[in-house]
Amino acid sequence: MAPDEGVDAAGEEKNLKPRPVGEPASVATLRETIEGKLAEIADGYAVDEHGSYVFGLESARIFIVPTWLEDETTVARVFAITNVGVPVTAELTSYLLQKNLEFVLGAFALDAGEGAIWFNHNLLGDHMTPGELEVTVAAVAQTADRFDDEIKSRFGGRLYVDAPEEDLPAPTMPGYL
Repeated sequence: MAPDEGVDAAGEEKNLKPRPVGEPASVATLRETIEGKLAEIADGYAVDEHGSYVFGLESARIFIVPTWLEDETTVARVFAITNVGVPVTAELTSYLLQKNLEFVLGAFALDAGEGAIWFNHNLLGDHMTPGELEVTVAAVAQTADRFDDEIKSRFGGRLYVDAPEEDLPAPTMPGYL
């Protein structure tokens, strides 16, 4: 039995993974696809208090956030936080925007308040295939791994994976940190 599962009073397995309040049934189907693919491609993963999947690949920490729109259309947000504590400058923002022009898949994002740089890509969950998720995870991980050291050396801050847990910004929404 996985560490995040348990047994109820009737002796049947029950899933104890956190789930956002009001999560529609359509997201449960998306979660099955995500969990099946993660079992194949990751050495292990955690589920945070918001129901987001977190695991390491290369020097990146990958997050997969199953979520939904108002009409219950599902979305899988796949991202890596590459750097934290980066001073926000015009040179940094120009660099990130220029890099975004080069990417076929995904884009950098900047949380200016935390000096956190993300590389992310969203998938329509209702139409997502396991293969599409695998390619997206690989692209996000490889891109984050490719640019995190360069960003640190050019602009300062720390790699997300090197930041002490107590120095990481507190989550402000499901799937943030």
